[in-house]
Amino acid sequence: MKRYLFSILVLVSACVLSTAFQGPPDAFIELIIKQLTRFYASTYPEKSYLQFDKDTYAAGETVWFKAYLVEGSSHMPDTLSRVLYVDLLAPNQKVVQQRVLSLKGGTSPGDFQLADSLQQGTYTVRAYTSWMRNAGTGYFFTRPLTVWSNTTEVASRPGRRPATTPTTNPPASRWLDVQFFPEGGQFVAGLTSIVGVKATDSYGMGVDIQGVIQDEAGQVVTEFRSEHLGMGRFQLKPEAGKRYVAVVRQPDGQRVRHELPAAQPTGFTMRVLQLSSSYQVAIQCKLPPNTPAERITVVGHVRGQVVYAGQGEISDGNTFSTNIPKDRFPGGVVHFTLFDSKQMARCERLAFTNSSPGLRINLQPDKPSYGPREKVTVNVAVTDEAGRPAPGQFSLAVNSTVLVPLDSSATDIRTHLLLTSDLHGTVEQPGYYFRNQKPDTRQALDNLLLTQGWRRFVWKPLLANKLGSFPYPLEQTLALSGQVFGNKQVPAKGINVSLFRFGSAQDITQAPTDSAGRFLFMGFTGRDTARLLVQVPSQKGLRNPNVKLDRRIIEPSKTPTRPLPDAAPVRETFLTSSKRQQVVERQYSPDAKTILLGNVTVKGKKPVQPDSRRIYGQADVVLKTKDIPAASSYTNVLQLLQGRVAGVSVTGNPMNMNVQIRGLGTPLFLIDGIPVDVDALNSIPVTDVESVEVLKGASAAIYGSRGGGGVIAIFTKRGSPDYDFSNDPARPGIQPYTMPRFYQAREFYAPTYANTKNASIPDFRSATLFWSPTVRTDANGQATLSFYTSEEAGPFRMTLEGISNAGSPGHGTGSFQVNK
Repeated sequence: MKRYLFSILVLVSACVLSTAFQGPPDAFIELIIKQLTRFYASTYPEKSYLQFDKDTYAAGETVWFKAYLVEGSSHMPDTLSRVLYVDLLAPNQKVVQQRVLSLKGGTSPGDFQLADSLQQGTYTVRAYTSWMRNAGTGYFFTRPLTVWSNTTEVASRPGRRPATTPTTNPPASRWLDVQFFPEGGQFVAGLTSIVGVKATDSYGMGVDIQGVIQDEAGQVVTEFRSEHLGMGRFQLKPEAGKRYVAVVRQPDGQRVRHELPAAQPTGFTMRVLQLSSSYQVAIQCKLPPNTPAERITVVGHVRGQVVYAGQGEISDGNTFSTNIPKDRFPGGVVHFTLFDSKQMARCERLAFTNSSPGLRINLQPDKPSYGPREKVTVNVAVTDEAGRPAPGQFSLAVNSTVLVPLDSSATDIRTHLLLTSDLHGTVEQPGYYFRNQKPDTRQALDNLLLTQGWRRFVWKPLLANKLGSFPYPLEQTLALSGQVFGNKQVPAKGINVSLFRFGSAQDITQAPTDSAGRFLFMGFTGRDTARLLVQVPSQKGLRNPNVKLDRRIIEPSKTPTRPLPDAAPVRETFLTSSKRQQVVERQYSPDAKTILLGNVTVKGKKPVQPDSRRIYGQADVVLKTKDIPAASSYTNVLQLLQGRVAGVSVTGNPMNMNVQIRGLGTPLFLIDGIPVDVDALNSIPVTDVESVEVLKGASAAIYGSRGGGGVIAIFTKRGSPDYDFSNDPARPGIQPYTMPRFYQAREFYAPTYANTKNASIPDFRSATLFWSPTVRTDANGQATLSFYTSEEAGPFRMTLEGISNAGSPGHGTGSFQVNK
């Protein structure tokens, strides 16, 4: 058998092509390298990650986290984006809290304060940038968190409503999703393929199965069983014209039939074997009769860095293979692709290089054991894989191993950046694949990559230089973007969009729409919350414009809520410990605002809450629609105002009305505190109006020269600044918005006992004894930090996570004992 497969090795660091034969590289290989480079430079993929102080919480606790954002290819921690959104989703997948973080060096601390009446269940935290939204929510960082609560206790508190949702999830459906994945992508008649199997339940969790493969005559061809989390493999050589069925035996004993994909009469197969120091790529093909040898190209890349490119010719029925040294690949998911002579991608296969990559972290306490309220000093030493010192940014959590047991299969920064962030769908127990280098662990990882697809791009549009659109901006400061539509929802290009901003000084800015009708306002500092209004008035050629804002709250798709872990004994101990410490923290923590009083009886009237829509004190005239008989019969609010306020003249027909205030001129019009033009008032239905207020002369002075003609302020019944008016025919071209301020993380309660002032304060810190999101190693890879133990005894675990300045992630643990 004659070989024709040649190799071109691409040295990533120098971008130099060295060949195993004489002559320049093929133009197609140059195109692949060029387009991959362009893709990562243009789409600039980003990855986010959060480290939490733990993964289980009690209602009323604080969720402490450290956010990381890295560039998707190199994992360098300082990205172009400087704004990160972190959402807390309830079990029903509704966003219950959001934090908007300002990133410095690609990181930021943060926290969520859980209400003590919070419903028990599995919550989800997700983190993303505006730019990541262009690629879809599948690229967001997500992680489930368990929240336990004592519903009986919550219900007994005065003024508290008991949780109405059951504390346990309903049993999962017995329905299973079983999928089969031929290695490389397809079955080819007469060619042997490795077939991956993946079985999941209705929650997307792996389920162990076993079964047989039968041909159309009912004869058993081979058997199979899952090996880890519902994933496994078998070998099959399909015959031409035959169909095959998998008979799967589920855990409940039920047998279900699944048809396998039909074998193609011609095509390619590609197998990737992981040897001790290399990848062996084996290629077979079945060509139509009398077809000459096919010229093929094989490319291997890691996050867009082309490490291997080989070309050659293959004829019908032959097998070709090449060995590629593993040490040429950076750590992470390797993507192998086979292209045919027409430059079409025919087979794809994922592999993984270096199953224990990342930084080497050593956490060394100054003593192996301590007493209550004793100072602990920890020396941190971090090196890279070659043993060189690694300066970087890290965060440290110290937890009771009794209340927070070690889960070595959980997500950490290494598993996310190097594995799961480059795969499609949810990866269950990713830490399992980084445990060791044993054969069964390596086989389980290869089964995962055989059944879990690549998700960054599709080759055909990439090679054709079709990268898609990027409607969401790359935010270095907070931004507001959206789209304007005209009649029949056609994007309105070349239209000026007005933005009204309010604060200590009010101003109006404008931005034009592009060819897709999109607009962008930038430069919001995030120092304080800002109320805004976007307006596009009706104009020639654009009647009733429709403004759609890119809202910062993204409602996720409905997915089944994962069941809570079955840990009733630990749950009760956890809740008891948490409750004791919460009482202490509410009184003594740096953020505590509670003042404990004795038995005091307080009487008084409920204060009237100020309306943030008003920046003035008292209006000269106030009209409330509820006090006007038949108010709803009026065409609009200006007609309602006509003849009811002395000195205010309203003229014109109901669809084109004008207003003048005697002696002043044309007034400033406000809707819920935000300036609009008179056309907007003409179209507001009276049923939406709560009151109309008129300011004259000195009363309007707060609005400066713009209030020189007086002010007419309309307040709506649904005056939420984030109410979406895009589908409201009564308010065309108007969209209010609240720009948030950057969240300032709170300080973790960690008392010191260097002096006696804290000696009398109870201290029951246990589940999380200490949390520090600001650990930095110096040029020698060293750091030192200190904290005090509490009154709680037992074994404690230290967990340090983070990333080096060079973009290498790390996760390490240490331990110590606290004795009574």
